[in-house]
Amino acid sequence: MMESKFDRLVEEYQQVIPFQIRFKDESWEMQLLNIFVVWFCPGFLTSYTTVIGSKIYFPSQRFIQEDPNRAIRILAHEVVHLLDAEKSSTPVFMLGYVFPQVLALGVFLFPLIGFWALVFWVFLLPIPSRFRFHYEARAYAIDYITYPYLDRQAYLDRITEHFSGWGYYKMFPYPEEAKDTIMHWVEQTETGADPILTKVMLVYEMESESGA
Repeated sequence: MMESKFDRLVEEYQQVIPFQIRFKDESWEMQLLNIFVVWFCPGFLTSYTTVIGSKIYFPSQRFIQEDPNRAIRILAHEVVHLLDAEKSSTPVFMLGYVFPQVLALGVFLFPLIGFWALVFWVFLLPIPSRFRFHYEARAYAIDYITYPYLDRQAYLDRITEHFSGWGYYKMFPYPEEAKDTIMHWVEQTETGADPILTKVMLVYEMESESGA
């Protein structure tokens, strides 16, 4: 059986950084996580790809087979996250990604009612997250560059709408700043100024040019 473009790109990126591909419909961990996020992200299991540690969880094998070109673009996006996590260390990356909502865990230091408990409960609200936005803006620069259609401005608008929506827990409701930041990372990628983004893009382009 001929190896798919997706499989070849996985192998190429694994030469850059080790990782494994997993599928949410086969993972009890993802099923468990879905219980906590489904109320604000109902498509978590079927529409979103998630990186945890060195594993990239796609919704299913069928998700990849139905639209392999979309799948390889998502793969490149997630590899940016893996490389950013490696650069800053995985614990720092994960802490930044879930900040400030992670501060709600401080409630366990106090009785579940009272002033300080209420202070920590506040962090469960969809407070903007500049760290999460930073990581996603970098990864979405790759999405923007690899977008296969001409109307990239409309696509940029959709990305920034996504950032202010529930899928990312309303992480960054400032569309103009979001667009400027994404385009900054696009420029850094295209000029070779950012080694991580440039490396991800070069591997993607080499595999894309190799044919179906």
